[in-house]
Amino acid sequence: MSRKRTSIPSNQLRRYRRKRRLRQRDIAKLLGLSDAVHVADWEKCRRLPSLTNALKLSSAIGCPIEILFSNQFREIRTRMHTTRIESGIKLEYK
Repeated sequence: MSRKRTSIPSNQLRRYRRKRRLRQRDIAKLLGLSDAVHVADWEKCRRLPSLTNALKLSSAIGCPIEILFSNQFREIRTRMHTTRIESGIKLEYK
C-alpha cells in the first residue's frame, strides 16, 4: 500500500538566501543544524521546516515568513477565508 504524498508549495528560501549571499551551510549553522541537508530539502520543497525553524529562517535571512513561504501562506489564507465565509464567522476588530 503506497502513501499519498502531499505536494509542498514552492517557496522563496533559495532566492532570499542568495540575495543575502548566504550559503546553505551558513543557514544551517545559524539555525543550529548539524549539516545543510535540511536547508536543501526545504529549498527543494521536499520537506517543510518546523514552525521554530521557519521562524529562525525568517530571522536569519531577514525576510518575513509570509514572504519566504508566500505560496503556502496564500493557499492557507484563501482556505481560511473560504471556511470563514462558509461558516458565517465574522472577524471583528476592536
